[in-house]
Amino acid sequence: MGTKIGKQDGIVAAINRLRDFDPAGTLLVKTAGKWPDISTLPADVSTWKAYDKLQRTLQILKDDHDLAAGGGSSTDHLVAAQARIFLAQEPLEALLAPPFMVPVCTADPAYRSGYTPDAIAQLRARFGHVEAWADCHATPFGAALDMVDELELDGAWGQCETTEEFDAAYAAGARRMIGSLGVDVLDDERLARVASAEVLVAAELYRNVMPWVEPDYRGANAGVGGNAIGCYASDSEGAVYTPVSDYKALGFYVAGRDSVFGVGLQTQDWLDLG
Repeated sequence: MGTKIGKQDGIVAAINRLRDFDPAGTLLVKTAGKWPDISTLPADVSTWKAYDKLQRTLQILKDDHDLAAGGGSSTDHLVAAQARIFLAQEPLEALLAPPFMVPVCTADPAYRSGYTPDAIAQLRARFGHVEAWADCHATPFGAALDMVDELELDGAWGQCETTEEFDAAYAAGARRMIGSLGVDVLDDERLARVASAEVLVAAELYRNVMPWVEPDYRGANAGVGGNAIGCYASDSEGAVYTPVSDYKALGFYVAGRDSVFGVGLQTQDWLDLG
């Protein structure tokens, strides 16, 4: 699987040396003897200069390499299924979340108009990586793949809230899903695909909807990135607003591991994700 590059990648240091030799190649302005981080640049990457774009490209390639390489800890592969924000409407609300998270944009056509190139540029400037997901029932996994191609995103997710969704997503090539590990969704054969880490899952833990449940990975921990919590209120679903702080107090949301359905969060909830 290869060797992880890790933190000692030298990307920023090398690009900053190029900026020193050729300041015209960057949009950044050196201040007090230091080059600012590229996160301070405008959201529209097309306005960046050559060294800025090169730094971004190298960082994305390095991050993708390390995700694929695994190595080190036996749980390193789970990084690809952790700290996600599964978005629906109002995707730019996620800009309040900590930058180590990864926004995952819905491919649902009902919300598709909100995912403009400018919106994606703002998300990428904040988070680095941006992905797509489809519920694989009303919206097929292929729509998420199309969205990845169209907007140059970094990967796609399926959904497994039902057995039919798991099967449809798996058959279409999805190997990351958000959904349930319950016996009513995944029988032993399907669960084995998660337990072997062939399929990675963010396990929905929506305690805003009764009956309340506790995390139960059914022994498939090797393929479970963590919980995906829900905060939103919904009269039609009988859902009651539940803040991130409640999940944290129970140990059901751990920053850097667990994920969130990014709908119905208040300002403090976004901040509490860190």
